[in-house]
Amino acid sequence: MAEKTDKAEPEIRRRNGPARLSAELPALTKIAFRNTLGGRGFAEAGLITEWAAIVGTDVARMSRPMQLAFRQGERKGGVLTIECGGAAALELQHLKPQILDRINSHFGYGAVAELRFKQGSTLSSAGARAKAKSARRDSKPPSAAEIAETKAAVEALPEGEIKASLLRLGLAIRGDTNRK
Repeated sequence: MAEKTDKAEPEIRRRNGPARLSAELPALTKIAFRNTLGGRGFAEAGLITEWAAIVGTDVARMSRPMQLAFRQGERKGGVLTIECGGAAALELQHLKPQILDRINSHFGYGAVAELRFKQGSTLSSAGARAKAKSARRDSKPPSAAEIAETKAAVEALPEGEIKASLLRLGLAIRGDTNRK
């Protein structure tokens, strides 16, 4: 009889072929969104990643989704908290019906019933780049084992821009989780 050790071995997933990117994306972004949102429970990562496509570039420039909350056990009629600058809040308040319609069209059902606006700073693209550069300085580079594991995760994908982007994303997430 084999002895049990205190350390649990990680489960290894095996694939017989290429995996769909849409099936892998939630697992790849789970750590990043948990870290950036402080674990406040964002129900749909797609709402963050596709925010500009959902609400339009003008609205996306002045806002960003912060939290989507549902009543316990439900996945409809939620409350979406959106961070925006003080001056933008009034304009977004007037656009509330259109924003709700676009979000619910994206989900395909009445996922969001209410929008709440929280005053904050939405960074311009220059500000976002500066913040990202600062975060990279603060993070530790991934270890050789983490690099190999990340490369193995995207190995089955065909060579190209998507594979390279996913590799960079995976390595950035690994670097972010190595922060002290």
